[in-house]
Amino acid sequence: MKPYVEKEDLEAQEFKLKSMKIIKILILFTFCLGYSQDKNIDTSKNISEDACECIAKINTENNTKNKAIKNCIASSVVKNLNSEVKTNEKDVTEIQIDAKVYQKIEAYLVENCSALKDISFTENEEFKHSTSQNVLAQLAYDDGMDFMEQENYENAILKFTKAIEIDPNFAFSWDNLGVCFRKSNQYEEAIEAYKKSLEINPEGRMPLMNIAVTYNLKKEFDQAIIYYNKFISIYHSDPEGYYGLGLILYTNNQQEDGLDNLIHAYTIYSSQNSPYRADAAKKIGYMYNDLKNNDKLEVFNKVATKYNLKIENN
Repeated sequence: MKPYVEKEDLEAQEFKLKSMKIIKILILFTFCLGYSQDKNIDTSKNISEDACECIAKINTENNTKNKAIKNCIASSVVKNLNSEVKTNEKDVTEIQIDAKVYQKIEAYLVENCSALKDISFTENEEFKHSTSQNVLAQLAYDDGMDFMEQENYENAILKFTKAIEIDPNFAFSWDNLGVCFRKSNQYEEAIEAYKKSLEINPEGRMPLMNIAVTYNLKKEFDQAIIYYNKFISIYHSDPEGYYGLGLILYTNNQQEDGLDNLIHAYTIYSSQNSPYRADAAKKIGYMYNDLKNNDKLEVFNKVATKYNLKIENN
């Protein structure tokens, strides 16, 4: 198992607004399937759970992940509604699914499917120091990963530390050491581990993102913003940097820039057919209601116009 970006910690970024009626963003899917609204409600959970099982079996590279996830969703629709769906057997993604149903499935997967997070945010890129040529260091790392999967962070820290003592340039071990420290609320130690990884590989996707998340959890917002911007400068087409930066800016009274970054993340998620567009849409809805309730709807309209974004009130 390789390092991963701590997506669940992006959700912990103090993005707290009062409970409000959520709006819907008009998402133009290339699917449309006709069946009753009641059946939509009854079947979407079954479809989502079946799709999650499929996603758990995916083993693919970054550039094909979202296509594989989309195929899992489409296949699950066919499986659960096979009497009503006509599809090209060569490409199950050609089926047409009602946009509201698809959005509901995505939202369920984001909230409930741990396999989706694992495949979406695992660091796939291999580089010189992603593994160790020292057998003992690699064995200690592997043991650390086993403990980490069990959420036994104390023993995982011991194993990753041992791997680093044997091979100080073992970047992935520094990365996961940082994750374990973060999970144990040892933020300073986590930041130091991520900085060590970045000394080895200054463009490491995982440590750049996670150090920003950790600074945010420490409420050192200026440092968090610096690292989000570093991440974005290297990974222009990765929505996670814009997503994290958007939340932290918005909740630190930079509403226009925050909304701009979040909508930008949403457009990238959508272009990649990522299920996480549903989560970004939800956050945009919260921002819309927050600005509306504070008589600042012109801020939302200005940014929405820039991205040609349309909304629909429930």
